[in-house]
Amino acid sequence: MQLISFILSLFVVILPPSKFICESEPLNVTIYNNLNGDYQIAHDLENIDAGAFALIKWKGLSIMIPRTFNAGEISFSDRKWWWSYQDRENPLDIDHPRFRHLLQRGQIEDYSCFPDIDSA
Repeated sequence: MQLISFILSLFVVILPPSKFICESEPLNVTIYNNLNGDYQIAHDLENIDAGAFALIKWKGLSIMIPRTFNAGEISFSDRKWWWSYQDRENPLDIDHPRFRHLLQRGQIEDYSCFPDIDSA
């Protein structure tokens, strides 16, 4: 039985959606692995490498943010923008990522995001 579970686990891929609606606006996110400069699209959050980054297109902005190395998280941040599929307090939730923006006044703006099911 353990052998069957192990074999099935090899086929489990955490494939996040790439199209969201955030604050009533379409948002596209693509995760790239780039450890060796090859810019490969990451299709599994469990297999992102140390050079990974997220490219977010939203409201006419193109935001490129590197992977963080925070323990217990799958997240990307440049200290101004933050995209996270989980954090220490919340389990992995690929359908409701956290999207945040640090404003000049030091305030943090949280944006509500959910998958864009109409574009699937």
